[in-house]
Amino acid sequence: MAIQKNIENKINFVSKIIKNLRSLYRDFSKDNLSRIILAVLLVIIVGGGLVYFVESGTNREFSRFIDSLWWGAVTITTVGYGDMAPISIPGRVLAVMMMFGGIVLTSIFSGTIASIFVDRKIQEGRGLQEVSLRNHTIICGWNRNASGIIESFSALAKDKRTTLCLINEMDAEEYQMLKVKHSELDIKFVKGDFSSEKILNRASASNAKAAIFIPDISGNNTIENADERTILAVLAIKSINSDITTCAEVLKKENEGHLQRASVDSIIVSGEFSGFLLSNASVSEGIPKFVKEMLDVESKKSIHQVSIPGTFVGKTFLELSEYFLKNNKGIAVGIMSEEKKMSLEDMLSDDSSSIDAFIKRKFQEAEINIGEQQEQGIDIQICPSPDYNIKETDSLFILGVEA
Repeated sequence: MAIQKNIENKINFVSKIIKNLRSLYRDFSKDNLSRIILAVLLVIIVGGGLVYFVESGTNREFSRFIDSLWWGAVTITTVGYGDMAPISIPGRVLAVMMMFGGIVLTSIFSGTIASIFVDRKIQEGRGLQEVSLRNHTIICGWNRNASGIIESFSALAKDKRTTLCLINEMDAEEYQMLKVKHSELDIKFVKGDFSSEKILNRASASNAKAAIFIPDISGNNTIENADERTILAVLAIKSINSDITTCAEVLKKENEGHLQRASVDSIIVSGEFSGFLLSNASVSEGIPKFVKEMLDVESKKSIHQVSIPGTFVGKTFLELSEYFLKNNKGIAVGIMSEEKKMSLEDMLSDDSSSIDAFIKRKFQEAEINIGEQQEQGIDIQICPSPDYNIKETDSLFILGVEA
């Protein structure tokens, strides 16, 4: 399996290089660069041939035609090594003509190449250029809370260079301001509808490690159909990259089930905990402040999910908690256990709704056997019993400095 995955990665890498070369060739062809190159070659061949015809009888340096072509290339590029030079009047006249012609042609040639790369950079800034990335995180959608996600990534990045690719319909100026504000992050931008496979491919979705979906109000999009677009986008990105980790925010509680059927790894319902925090603020004002401190990525005492040392597999939660506490690694507050549960097919009823039928059809079009797709069962235990036995698939939640 590992060998097959390695081969697939190499094939993807080679195909990405070929795709980039084709893209560059299309840009070159679009700007008539091939015609300019042909003109340069013709001047070298014709000019070098004429000088050979004029000089070969009296100048030993031009005794071979290939040497005349070398002289033509050196002259037209205005390098002028001085190893060869015509001595006859007609030969020198031709040389002067080639020098001035070379100045014009090389200026056009270098200017065209520069304009191609400048244009590509401008297109990239507008979100219209395909980006070539690997192991990056895609953020689909944009709203007033999206900047908080970027800031959280900035705080979590620390010394690592984190790469994000935004897919939405924001203005290019807004993206540039965001890029300057968070210079510690490598932020790319693809403009368009993130539920389209074509747009997702431009963001290198097949090579992404994670995707975050948030209700989108960028461009002409409205909040009313945000959940529907999120569901479509999840299905689209799963058909491109089945191994990608997905996180999604929905506005309506009733749409959570549709995202579960689409095998979204983490689902957040917008405003789900607002009622709890507001009601507690009126009777126990410390609780909202505690929750805020616990969830603040910049806090030294925020919550973290860490791996459990292998030596503690089979031992109790009490022993693990004592180890973290004694070594000043934080306070253990919970366990996350992962295990395979029922398949996606089991979750879709026989009397399916129109959205269920749509999900099934999309998986069939992507040639994914939903009977074989297993949902990753995640069991969260807050403050488990002291004698809880640690399993190999468990991970730990701690309050305090990240271990």
